[in-house]
This record gives sequence, C-alpha cells and structure tokens, in this order.
Amino acid sequence: MKKLIWLLPLALGGCLGETYRNPEPNPFKSVKRVAVAPFLDRSGAKGFDGMKAGEAFASEMLMHAGFDVVRPRQVADAAAAKGLKLETAEDYLAVAKALDADAIVAAEVTELNTYYPPRTAVALQLLLTQRVKSPPENLEKHVVSARPLAISPSTAPHLDQHFELVADAGDDNIESSLSSYAAARVAGDSAWKDGEGIARSRETYWRFVCALIVERIVDNELGRPQPAKHKWSNPEHP
Repeated sequence: MKKLIWLLPLALGGCLGETYRNPEPNPFKSVKRVAVAPFLDRSGAKGFDGMKAGEAFASEMLMHAGFDVVRPRQVADAAAAKGLKLETAEDYLAVAKALDADAIVAAEVTELNTYYPPRTAVALQLLLTQRVKSPPENLEKHVVSARPLAISPSTAPHLDQHFELVADAGDDNIESSLSSYAAARVAGDSAWKDGEGIARSRETYWRFVCALIVERIVDNELGRPQPAKHKWSNPEHP
C-alpha cells in the first residue's frame, strides 16, 4: 500500500539545514543576474504554492557561485508594476529587462505526485534578455507551442534552454542521486540525513528536484551529456 508523504508547504529557503555541497560555479559568460518567476502549476496538486516553489529554486541556484538571483516576489512585484500578468514570453522578457536581469526562468510543474516514492515533473525555459547567438535554422526549432510558454518568431531568438525534467524517486538512478545528495550534507539531525528521509518530505524532495534542474542548466551550458545519475560532493567529506 502506498504511503502518503508528509504534506509540508512547498518551500525551502534555507531551513532544515543548508547545503554543504560544492556546486559548480556559474558557467555562463554573459548571464550573471537571473530572474526567477513564480512557478506555474499544471499538476493540480493541493497545497501547491508557485511563489514558494520558485523561492526554493532561487535558493538552489544561489548555491552556485557567480549567479545573482532576483527572487520570485520581486519578479511578481515588477510584473504588477508594469501591468503584466506573466502569461507570455514577451511578458517575461519585459519584466527581466525592467529588473536589469540577463535572463529569466519560466517554469511549470506538470506533475507532483504526493505518494511515496514521489514523482515530480517540471518544464523549464531559460530566456535571455539579449538575443541568443544561434544560426537561423536553430532558432526556427524554438518556434513551438512549448511548455510553459508558447515561443513565437519574435521571442525565439531569446530562448536559450528548454527542457522537461522528471524526478521519479522509484527510479534506481534518482534513488542513487538522492543518496548522494543526502550524503553531501553535514546536518544529520534532520530530514536531510538520508535519501529516503528527503523523499518522504515534500519540502525537502522539492529542493532536491530544484538541485537537479539547476544541474541540468549548468550541464546544458557546458555541452555535457546528461548523466544517468547525479553525484554531489561535500568538501568536509569528499
């Protein structure tokens, strides 16, 4: 019989112990300041809070030296000040430029399974305020009704990355990544102490998912193939 995981609020901005991993630094040459918009919900899960979900992602991105992150509340306030509803790629780009950001993250949660082992899916787009330097044939590939935002010919030159990440704790590779993620933390008196402890808390599992997403962004920028499983290191316990 499946067990319901702890239905904690979907947020983690530094509580329950902070990471002591040694994340890779920002690999982008022209992207330093990144705006993170509130996450959109397409999962229908009860208790989902897109603002808190985005805040947790912003906290995870800040673990990578070299990123200056504009948090979701600031993004939402800037959108409101400009009378924008953050419904189109044009809206997101206008807000990013108003915040003097080099890029903005648009993401939606397409699946949020609240049973153990949890399964979460997130679709993400990274839009640059400056045009992406790509051949025309590559830009044409971006003109799609993508998730979460439809990309038009006018916004395609700004789409740097788009992908969907599925984190299924029932998968052997994700389970292994969870164990590595937990081992890279010093605090052993919390839900972070082992992979199963992380998987059984909605809050801590979401932060793990955010870590996977940021790692994917970094890997994509470096042109690295996606690993079957992620490994994290702890400078105190390599």
